[in-house]
Amino acid sequence: MNRLTSPWTLGPLGLRNRLVMAPVKTAYGTAEGAVTDRHLHFYRSVAEGGVGLIILEPVSVTADGREHPKQLAIHRPDSVEALARIAAVIHEGGAKACLDLNHAGRAANPNATGVAPVAPSPAPCPAKGTAARALDVAEIAAIVAAFGEAARRAEAAGFDALEIQAGHGYLLQQFLLPETNRREDGYGRDPLRFASELFAAVRAVSRLPFLVRVTRSLAADAVADERLQALVALAEAAGAVAIHVGMGDSCTAPPWYYHHGSLPEAPQEAALRFVRAASRLPLVAAGRMGDPERVRRLLEQGLLDAVALGRPLVADPFLPAKWQQGAYDDVLACGYCLQGCLGNVARGEGLSCIVNPTVGRPPAAPAVKKRRVLVAGAGPAGLAAALAAWKQGHGVIVAEAGSEPGGNFRAAPLSPGKSTMERPLRSLLRLVERQRIPIMRNQPVDEAFLTRIHPDLLIWAAGSVQHVPPVPGLESVATLTSLEFYLDGKRLPGKTVLVLGGGMVGVEAAETLALEGYKATIVEMLPEPARDMEKVSRTLTLKRLEENPSVTTLLSTTVTRFERGAVVLNTEAGERRLPAFDWVLIATGLRSRPVPESFSALVPEIRVAGDARQPRDIEAATRDGYEVGSGG
Repeated sequence: MNRLTSPWTLGPLGLRNRLVMAPVKTAYGTAEGAVTDRHLHFYRSVAEGGVGLIILEPVSVTADGREHPKQLAIHRPDSVEALARIAAVIHEGGAKACLDLNHAGRAANPNATGVAPVAPSPAPCPAKGTAARALDVAEIAAIVAAFGEAARRAEAAGFDALEIQAGHGYLLQQFLLPETNRREDGYGRDPLRFASELFAAVRAVSRLPFLVRVTRSLAADAVADERLQALVALAEAAGAVAIHVGMGDSCTAPPWYYHHGSLPEAPQEAALRFVRAASRLPLVAAGRMGDPERVRRLLEQGLLDAVALGRPLVADPFLPAKWQQGAYDDVLACGYCLQGCLGNVARGEGLSCIVNPTVGRPPAAPAVKKRRVLVAGAGPAGLAAALAAWKQGHGVIVAEAGSEPGGNFRAAPLSPGKSTMERPLRSLLRLVERQRIPIMRNQPVDEAFLTRIHPDLLIWAAGSVQHVPPVPGLESVATLTSLEFYLDGKRLPGKTVLVLGGGMVGVEAAETLALEGYKATIVEMLPEPARDMEKVSRTLTLKRLEENPSVTTLLSTTVTRFERGAVVLNTEAGERRLPAFDWVLIATGLRSRPVPESFSALVPEIRVAGDARQPRDIEAATRDGYEVGSGG
C-alpha cells in the first residue's frame, strides 16, 4: 500500500499519491447544468481528505448529450467561470483536478435534453426505455468539435487533466459496438474513426494530459474485444497518459456499471487483465476498490497502477489520509448498496450516503450553548444524531433498549446479496466509539431514567414496531414479525411459509427463507413487488426470485382471512383458497414508536428522528438523525 500512498507522476502531472476519485454523479447542479454551492462543499471535502487526483462527475459537451436533468455542462456560456470555482476548491485542498468529458448518446435523457437521444445507428436504451435516432455526418462533426471546445474550456477553467469517456455504453463506445453501429459509411466501416477524430480534436486545442476511460463487454465477444484493444492502442498513440478501467454499460448492464455489492469480483479482474495485456499505459482501476486487502492483492498481481475510488470517498472523504496512516479500521466504509449515492441522484435529490449524511453540506457551526443530550435509540438515526450533536460540542449519551446497537440496520447484511452492508454498519459503530460517545445497552428510556439523567434535550430515535394487519383469524396461526425474523433470528417449525407483504423486507425475507430450505409464498396487495427498493438492487433481487422455484409471488392479492386448514385470498380474478401454511411471516411495514406523553413534563426539549418520526430506509434515517442532531 505504500506504493499507492506515495507521490506519483502521471504523464507530466505530479500527484501526491496514486489514489484517484472516480467520476461520481452528484445531481447537485441546476436544471440548466450550473454549478452550485453543494458542488463546492462536496469537492472541497474530498480534496481535503488527501486524494491525489479528483475526476469530476461527467460533464456533457453538448446540450443533447446530457444523461440526467441536473448534470453539469461545459457548453453553457458561463461554464468556464462556474467550473473554475470547483477547480479552485480542489486545488485549495491539495489535489489536482480532472474533467470528465462525455456525450451520453443513446443513454441521454430526453427529460434533460428536450430532444430524442442520438446514436451511431437507431438503437434503444433498455435500462431507460428510450430509443435513439441515427446521427448524420454533420452532427457527428459537431460533436467532435464540441469535445475539442470542451477541452479548451477545461484548460481555461484551470483543470490539470482531462478524461475522455470511451466506455460504459456512452457515445464513443457506441461507435465501437456492432449492435449500436450498423452504419454503412466511413464511421461504420472504421468503428475507430469517431474516436480518432475526437482525440485529434482534443489534442489540437489543449495541452492538458488526458486519460481514457474504457469498459470491456461482459459477454464473450471477440469483435468487441478486438475493437477495445484497438481503441487502447489508438489512445496510447494519441498521447493518453493512462487507461481508466471500469465495468458495465449504462443501457444494458447498470448493476455492473454501478458495481452493486452483490456482484462477483472475478469479471472485473478479468477485464483488468485484458486491458493490462493490451496496453503499456498505467492502469487506473475503478469499482469496489474501498477494501484495502483487495487493493493490496491486485497491486501485487500487477493489475493496477492507481486506484479510482468513487462511493468509498462519498462515504469517507478522508479515506486516503487514513490509508496513508495505516488506519484502515478508522475508515467509514461503503457498503455498495446504492441507496443514497444512486437512488437520490436518480430522484434528483442529490448525492447522499447511508453512513455519511454530511455529503454536499457545509460543516455545522458549533453550538452557542452546550447542552446535555440524551439520544434514545442506537439505530442509524440515533447514531447520526449523536455524532452530529457531539460535533457541535454537546455532551451526548446514547441509550439503547436492546442488547445490540445498530437498530434495523443490523438486518441489512442478513439478506442475500447484501453481506457488504456489514462494513458500513460496523464502521459507523466504531466511529461513535472513537468519539467516546457512551452507548448504554439494555437501557430503555423511561420516566425513571429521564429523572435520573436530567437531559436538556432528548432526541427520540427509538425506531419502529411491526405493523400487524387486522386479518381475521391471524391470531390463530403461528406468526413471526419481520423484526423477530431478522433481528432475533427466530424461525418456527415447518417448511412452508406465507409472507404477508411484498415490499423490500418481504421479498428479501422470502429469498432468505428459500435459501434456508423453506418454500415461501409472498402475498402483495400492489401490482409490483419491492417498490420501495433501490432500483438496481430491486432488479437483481427480483431476477433471483424469478429463478428460484421455492418462491411464489402473488401480486394484486390480499389475505381475506385465515380458516382452519386454509388461507382465503382476494385476487383480481376473485376469491382463492390455499392450503394452510406452517407459519406466517408478517412483513407488512413498520409503525413509528411514539414518544410517551409524560416525557414532555420531564425534558425541556424533545426532538424525534428516524423511524420514530416516519419509517423509511437507512439513508433517510441517518439524514434525519443528522439534521435533528445538528439543530443546535
